[in-house]
Amino acid sequence: MSSETENQIKSKWAAVSIQRRRFPRIDITLPAEYHVVVEGEERFRPVAAQNISRGGLLLIMPEFQPFSTCLKIKIHLGERSIDAEVKVAWTELLTGREENEFRCGVYFINISEADLEFIRQFIGEYMERER
Repeated sequence: MSSETENQIKSKWAAVSIQRRRFPRIDITLPAEYHVVVEGEERFRPVAAQNISRGGLLLIMPEFQPFSTCLKIKIHLGERSIDAEVKVAWTELLTGREENEFRCGVYFINISEADLEFIRQFIGEYMERER
């Protein structure tokens, strides 16, 4: 394969990976709570969100959550709490910890338009402050 063809392939893959994110995402630790959507159970457990976008969150979980698991969450953004349902996109074990913890990428499946707009504004204001 010629180096020109190799560069085109590398360039093509780089463009794909750059465009995978549909929404701006900020790295910020936020308190949150969750519970697995199971009929009759509403016991929320504390969890930390490590980043947020209009599309979803990165959660640090105390237990493994399988792909496609539905969770109810409460995200605390300053004075406002947002209730939403999310679905697990991926989960991975964090190594080098005393206790098992898992990074878990989730995306919103049920959230009000007002809460999505609040998240968008929160992210925009945060990004402006960080410049």
